[in-house]
Amino acid sequence: MNLENIRYYLAVTCLVLGCSIPIMGAIVWAITEVIPLEGRALNIAYIATYIPIVLLGLRFYIPRLRGVA
Repeated sequence: MNLENIRYYLAVTCLVLGCSIPIMGAIVWAITEVIPLEGRALNIAYIATYIPIVLLGLRFYIPRLRGVA
């Protein structure tokens, strides 16, 4: 793996990690409107939505942003 690939993967990973936060917040907000969550249950809901969003984002964007990021 050359330095260009490392730079690319690091840039796309940071992009996906940052852009997943507002999506996660909107999804958890919608969930808490239906099911009241507090404390530890709310933290678990944040984690349970953030991880799949990040994984799907990385799976989707890594091949598509080559040459852009």
